[in-house]
Amino acid sequence: MSFSDREKQLVRAAFAWGQITQKEGYTLSDLEIEKSVLFRRLLAGRPPLAFPPPLRHGFPWYEVIEGRSEHIVNASEASPEHSIIAPGSKPGDTCILIDGAFWRVAETIREREEYLVEWGEYPMQWRLCKQWEVNYEMTQQLHNFRKENPQANVSLASRGGQKEYSEFRVDDDQTVWLSEWHLTRIGLPGWVWVGMEVDAEPSVRDLTSLCQDQQGALVLGVSGAERGPGWLRIETAGSDARFIKLGDELEYKSAIASALTEFDRLLHGIADDELEVMDRRDGELLRCYRVSRQLAPLEQFDLGDVNYDIVPENAYVG
Repeated sequence: MSFSDREKQLVRAAFAWGQITQKEGYTLSDLEIEKSVLFRRLLAGRPPLAFPPPLRHGFPWYEVIEGRSEHIVNASEASPEHSIIAPGSKPGDTCILIDGAFWRVAETIREREEYLVEWGEYPMQWRLCKQWEVNYEMTQQLHNFRKENPQANVSLASRGGQKEYSEFRVDDDQTVWLSEWHLTRIGLPGWVWVGMEVDAEPSVRDLTSLCQDQQGALVLGVSGAERGPGWLRIETAGSDARFIKLGDELEYKSAIASALTEFDRLLHGIADDELEVMDRRDGELLRCYRVSRQLAPLEQFDLGDVNYDIVPENAYVG
């Protein structure tokens, strides 16, 4: 009796899921199977992350780790009251409820307006920021009401030149602004956490920039050599940069030319099934990973990609 590839995949997924759920104290009930986002992820060929991901409305939230998007969320006031149940927090830490899960507040930028938050063991941070947008429909309704009811006694308590409610404000021009909480990852995306963090080889710390563009070092290699280990920058975020290893015996002159003119061809020409990836900050090594090639979003890397503007130009300044 032989098994199909799909059946083998199902067995592998069930085995991995059983190991993880047992470690985390879950039971193998029908309900747990039905609602398990992790099991569906495993069935689709995606492995678990190195650490448990954040929760959103009670379900694992992989996109906030692996993706590049900005997320609109609901958030509470920051408080130390629930620090004992926030993953990675110590008693007394300030925490904030984001879509049903408590995150640790690493820094308060503006009370009730902007925070830097963290989750569990991830060496990453997110910016949680309240943004204000004009609601033209509500503004027009307010103007029409005042026009049609000039004698109406509408009292809006003044607070520093503006009137504020739990989710909206009315300024002195009678413009209505609605608020939204936006959660945006700071730094590089976490897709590498489907791989394994590894110790850096000694030679990695001696690499120098062989080619630069406006965002910094583009190709790393051995200074003064014609050939050797070569790394290509694939992602940037502020002072952070992520590089992927192109090979151990790279011909530097050709690689530099390709990096500037044929970035995609150079990237997709990597032959290894397992990719070596490293993150650097201001030129200093942060960490190294090994990631299966099929799990790396190679098609998403774009040399001309820009970072998200997390504060829109029309943001309301209170």
